[in-house]
Amino acid sequence: MIKYFLMRKKIIIPFLAMLSFTAAAQQKNSKNEKSEVTDKVSVKDQKRYKFFCANAAVTMADGTLRPISDVKVGEKVRTCHKGKSISTKVKEVEVYNNPDAALTAVYLRPAKETIAKGEVQQLVPALLLEATPHHQVQTNKGNKTMRQLSKNDILYHYEPETGEVSDWKVGVVQTNARKVDTAYNLTTEEGSYLVENVIVLDK
Repeated sequence: MIKYFLMRKKIIIPFLAMLSFTAAAQQKNSKNEKSEVTDKVSVKDQKRYKFFCANAAVTMADGTLRPISDVKVGEKVRTCHKGKSISTKVKEVEVYNNPDAALTAVYLRPAKETIAKGEVQQLVPALLLEATPHHQVQTNKGNKTMRQLSKNDILYHYEPETGEVSDWKVGVVQTNARKVDTAYNLTTEEGSYLVENVIVLDK
């Protein structure tokens, strides 16, 4: 009888240990899957984080615009590479709750906005791009952060009607424009995407 119980104990203990290991592995996988979908970032040390307001318009792969807060992991968005529009997959969506950093506002106008003689002047409305000071964008002088932009810097704008990329010139840069309750950033396979049809980097 004693031998029977000892044998049973030897079988049960490893079995329970295996169950415990399996449960822990499943819990870890579940946690990893959740972090890939949405990474909620704490308020601590957010001054150097990069993000946009919740209603910043992201250009999806089909050309439609969608608030960044509604973009999901696995969906495809548009970006530009070597002057051509391409699509790229969203790998991660970062969510910032009650961020400390204020947004920097940059107002852009077409760089080649010229009026022929005798024509009535019809200026294109200025385009507003808002992001944190440390968020990078592509310019004619290389990558710059929002706070490094100055008047007449050139940013690149995707034209949905033609599918081409055009030059847009910085007019006004307003620091500490406003704060938001919730903010977002995307990580893509290409490393960039379009916000307000302007090329921005995801880092």
